[in-house]
Amino acid sequence: MATVKAQLEELSGVREDALKEARLIVDAAQETSEGLTDELQAKVKELTEAADEADEAIKELLARDEASSALIAKIDSFVDHKPAIANARGVHLHNPVAEDTQAKWKIPATVRRFGTLRNFTGDVDGTTPEERAYRFGQYAMAKLSCDLPGRYQFRQALNFARDHFGFQPTAIHGEGASDTSGAHVFVPDEFGMDLIRLREQYGIARQVFMTRSMSSDTRTDPRRTGGLTAYFVGENAQITESTAAYDSVTLTAKKLAAITRMSNELDEDSVINFGDELAGEISYAFANKEDECAFNGDGTSTYGGMYGIRPRLATLTAGTAPGFGVGTGNAYSELVLTDFEYVVGGLPVYADVPGQVSWICHKTFFHTVMVKLALAAGGVNSTEIVGGVPRQMFLGYPVRFSQVFPSTTANDQVAVIFGNFSMGASFGDRRNESISFSDQAYVNGQSLWERDQLAVRGTERFDINVHDFGTDTAAGPIGGLAMAGS
Repeated sequence: MATVKAQLEELSGVREDALKEARLIVDAAQETSEGLTDELQAKVKELTEAADEADEAIKELLARDEASSALIAKIDSFVDHKPAIANARGVHLHNPVAEDTQAKWKIPATVRRFGTLRNFTGDVDGTTPEERAYRFGQYAMAKLSCDLPGRYQFRQALNFARDHFGFQPTAIHGEGASDTSGAHVFVPDEFGMDLIRLREQYGIARQVFMTRSMSSDTRTDPRRTGGLTAYFVGENAQITESTAAYDSVTLTAKKLAAITRMSNELDEDSVINFGDELAGEISYAFANKEDECAFNGDGTSTYGGMYGIRPRLATLTAGTAPGFGVGTGNAYSELVLTDFEYVVGGLPVYADVPGQVSWICHKTFFHTVMVKLALAAGGVNSTEIVGGVPRQMFLGYPVRFSQVFPSTTANDQVAVIFGNFSMGASFGDRRNESISFSDQAYVNGQSLWERDQLAVRGTERFDINVHDFGTDTAAGPIGGLAMAGS
């Protein structure tokens, strides 16, 4: 039987060959008029599934190898006691059996939950939403005790955080991007996915952009800008060489901070609701700002230097650029169905991937413009009028709401966008959130101390790069509709 190393090398080769062949098929299809046909899609799916199987087998072998190495290290760590035994004096000593002190923790009976949890949902790794809200609340109360020691001292939370998260009450909270001292007090990793799910629930950018995990403050990915060229050649003639063109998409994490007010009426018996409310408040604030940067960012400090999709599209000539249309008028009431059809028609075939293309606009715009046009198209019965639109769809594509989009008309305004956003925009997620508390801060010019309130500040690091949105002569994966200038 082959060694583990040989098996790993063989599986790695299978995985790389499958991915390489899949990439070649996709790249070649993009250069043809037919694009990625059903047959080619099936082949790519077969190859990626083969790569997945090889990847899982690699992970399993690596885990077994790591376990074997750990056992060998454990065996080698034992000290030879023969010399000591030879010199032993023969005194009998009792050798008690060690007891398991790591029994599974339970939520104390005194802890209460008021109402239904809104933010922690679904079981994750065998833990219920209530258990995860309790754990997050215990961590937050421990952090609160450290930030405001003269006002709060939740001993149970401090002990829980120390035992379960390695929380050190004396740790200094440093936030510098270059701080590598280990003094940061970040939210434990186990809550990362819950907070990300909430941001995806509240925001749109994380749902539709290509999310890139950032292991450092910067990340650079290659972007293909041009493919190979095929030439007709005569017999025995030299083939003309061509090369694929690439450039780079760079993400540089920026620090974002959000502050909100909460009630200071806290006790450790209400830790579940405290954890649930805190997670929702921080996630909503982050999601809203992420959407602002993703869709409205104009490169100023207000948006961390990021440029969003709407300002990017505004650099093109509406009505000339394929997929970026100009409305029939400068008022929402003047828009007609053909305005939207121009946008859909401009989307390249390669980007029109089922499940990846959608509209994004304000909820008011959808119901006062898009729904109105759909109902006016005819074939509407009383059930549809009374019951409303069964699904948020328009011209065969789903509609997503982001309340950072405009809800009232304005000249030259990009009112709605459309496309395959994962192909044209990248979201860099640094994933190192932190939280801090204060009862002395001013929020919106109001003193928290005077109002007997508590402030919580959350920070995260992320970046957004909208890199493909077409030109005045070439369609890109992202388009939209702008209002007329007058």
